[in-house]
Amino acid sequence: MRRLARLFRIERNGGFDRRPPALIARLIERRGILVDELRMTLQRRSITDTSPTELDRSLNALAREVERTLDHVRARLEEISNDLRLSRGEGLPTGIRNSSNGQSLGKI
Repeated sequence: MRRLARLFRIERNGGFDRRPPALIARLIERRGILVDELRMTLQRRSITDTSPTELDRSLNALAREVERTLDHVRARLEEISNDLRLSRGEGLPTGIRNSSNGQSLGKI
């Protein structure tokens, strides 16, 4: 679970930025493999093998990492969406105008 949480943390902290797409794909694939391994381990392991509190703490820590990463990804998608909208000339007028001809200088 620690390795899995670490991969989510690396992504959230920008560890995937400016990396080759092939490397990012391998890291995401590795994360998927770790999720599958965790699922199988939890299915095999009975509650008596590991104390429930230790397992609960680990799963809660992993859930927090996943939620933080989702928040980060959603914010990044919003930024990309706004940048794309602005590059297309869409958006709300800023209200800033060129003093000589009154033409709007930008949009937000």
